[in-house]
Amino acid sequence: MDLIEAIKSRKAIRVYRSDPVPREILEQALEVARWAPSADNSQPWEVAIVSGKPLAELKQILTEKISVMEEFKPDIPFPFPNYPPLYTNRGKENGKRLFECMGIPRGDMEKRLLWAQQMIRFFDAPAAMILYVERALGDYAILDAGMFLQNFMLACTKNGLGTCVEMGVVFYPQVLRSMLNIPESKLIICGLAIGYPDENAPVNKFRSLREPIESFANWHGFD
Repeated sequence: MDLIEAIKSRKAIRVYRSDPVPREILEQALEVARWAPSADNSQPWEVAIVSGKPLAELKQILTEKISVMEEFKPDIPFPFPNYPPLYTNRGKENGKRLFECMGIPRGDMEKRLLWAQQMIRFFDAPAAMILYVERALGDYAILDAGMFLQNFMLACTKNGLGTCVEMGVVFYPQVLRSMLNIPESKLIICGLAIGYPDENAPVNKFRSLREPIESFANWHGFD
């Protein structure tokens, strides 16, 4: 699989097989990811990679918290409600198409809660990653970590693994800090579900749409 194919074929995977992910494959992906560019070569990314019993315990505690709708305070506040309509509408349309793919009616709050529980359980993937950086490094460290994350996901794609970037799993950062020994000095950015895709799951055939180049590229000095 070449680079362009990996970029275009990568998508969010939301149902995984139970097969464990070998550590050596994840190490290979980290080897690729670490070549991401960073401001002043700071290489600010840090990760906690979890599987087995620790992941099962983490899923259980997070599920209990979301089930009772315990108030959450992620390290990076969610700006979504304050997005301008252009961006909000893209998210709403994507969510509508996703729920239609899964057969979840708009008003079925019970099924939507179950879906939220699946998200916070890393969609029951057999492995997961938490991405974080040193708080003191500022906003550029988040950009650098994002490039690292993209490299990691593309390397996973090349090796037949599926991934899904998740914000819900960092709703309760204190749980992550306690269970994964992440210091308060670290800014927890997001989680990542990792595993082998269940190709028979209808939701794994879903793809979000992308805007045409004309909607975001502004050209200057070209004929």
